[in-house]
Amino acid sequence: MWYAYLIIEVFLLIFLIMPKKLSLKEIYYSTGVIGFAAWLGDTLVGDVFSLFRIGPSPKTYMIDYIFISFIPLAIGLIYLNFLIIYKSAFYKWLWVVLAFFLEWGAAASGYMVNRGWKTWYSIPVFIMVFFVFLPYHLKILRNEQKNHQH
Repeated sequence: MWYAYLIIEVFLLIFLIMPKKLSLKEIYYSTGVIGFAAWLGDTLVGDVFSLFRIGPSPKTYMIDYIFISFIPLAIGLIYLNFLIIYKSAFYKWLWVVLAFFLEWGAAASGYMVNRGWKTWYSIPVFIMVFFVFLPYHLKILRNEQKNHQH
């Protein structure tokens, strides 16, 4: 359980102290989109297909819900916040690697139990998220804001 508490604290601290480059509206919309996508993906792969379990026991605890709700969201918001400044492929690959090591750490610590899922299976998902989904999401938000300002 220490892994979940540590990661939540680290990402909460980063999110709170980082200089905000996203508008409040962008944070608000992104919270819903990223949160829904994370829950949908984790529910399908973890619960429906039973390929992994979050938490060290078959019983789900409040910390497990907090972890699943907050960590992907925090990663997405922090990524988007600095994507405005760093649009390079290197920046995006850095997040793919970070997300992989965070998932690997969850599995290595026993907090995530793989049952047919291999941690490296997530790499194509992370590539899609950081190279396509999140940049496109931000582009849509920015275009909507421009359209409503005219």
